Amino acid sequence: QIERFSHKTGTMSLFTPLTGIVGGSLIGGSAGVLLVMNGDIMGISGIVNNSLANPIESLQNPKHHWRWVFLASFSLAVNTYVNFLTPEITLSDVRSVEKDDVPIPSILGHLLGGLLVGIGSRLQNGCTTGHGICGLARFSPRSLASVLTFMGTSMATRFLISPLRSWSFLTEFLRKQTLSIVSPLASEFIAGSMAIVTMVKPMFGCTEVDSAKAVGAALSGVMFAAGLAVSGMTKNSKVHDFLCLTNFESGTYDPTLMAVMGSGMLASWVSYQFVKGYSLLGEATACESPVCLPKGSSFSVPKNREIDSRLLIGAAIFGLGWGLTGICPGPGLYAAAAGVVDAAIAWLPGFVVGSYVGSVIVENVWEKKTKKE
Repeated sequence: QIERFSHKTGTMSLFTPLTGIVGGSLIGGSAGVLLVMNGDIMGISGIVNNSLANPIESLQNPKHHWRWVFLASFSLAVNTYVNFLTPEITLSDVRSVEKDDVPIPSILGHLLGGLLVGIGSRLQNGCTTGHGICGLARFSPRSLASVLTFMGTSMATRFLISPLRSWSFLTEFLRKQTLSIVSPLASEFIAGSMAIVTMVKPMFGCTEVDSAKAVGAALSGVMFAAGLAVSGMTKNSKVHDFLCLTNFESGTYDPTLMAVMGSGMLASWVSYQFVKGYSLLGEATACESPVCLPKGSSFSVPKNREIDSRLLIGAAIFGLGWGLTGICPGPGLYAAAAGVVDAAIAWLPGFVVGSYVGSVIVENVWEKKTKKE
């Protein structure tokens, strides 16, 4: 992987295609495991929202058991990776510290970014994984419209809040000079809490089908954590150098995120070849039911293909929040599980509150409108 930019050759110095492709394949593979084994879509915003926005109801509802298993395995994998396997490089982001052009989100920036991403993901019913990895893999026009909208909005936002702009004093409150503090104790607490909740939850009642989903959810959670870590998408500078198009001028533009999404979509597309009604290779290879569930069980694949105002507004709000911090639901959850204090006390709570606000907006605007019609 090239580390330095050469103006003579015009090389993109920060592009890390190998780790991007491997990490993206793991992310797409984790979505595929959840789909083929459990019949569920790996939308991180939905998993977090359905588990944490109303935890009491979620714990009492057996249908949410697999989501808690996913979160627990994900958190334990992050904790192991950060604190034991590669503690010295996992969250290291030298470029963010050494270069003035990479904005480091302040705690207020984390809170506002999480709030907007939460609202946007709820309105558009998805995020970078749900629409970007899973939706595009099944050629969903809704997901394509969503991705193009939030990508464009986030790039415009990143340009506007850049510390290099003449008006940067107006957005100074969104930035700080040093990286967030990382607390191993917080990481261990989060991982331990998730594990305990997952073990206790069956006491509230759990059907055979819900228990059967635990294996697929656990495997998917571990793979997703590994994919984020390997791809480098947990680092603020990697996302910034993709969203900031002005980096083309200096030769520091980094298209790694495209390698991550491209390989992730391909791996996810492979899984759809085993789902009846979505296989392009013929129905002979397709399954009528998820592997881990009883015969007659169905795949929970979204059928809606309509591109409406709710989708586009939600995607734009999501892109605004992503552009402010460079954090979308997957990396945000990773940072919180790794013990990054600002993510744990500001971004994640902001996201959960935003998801709730988004639900209220949907209920009072779009659902009421639908009932009237």
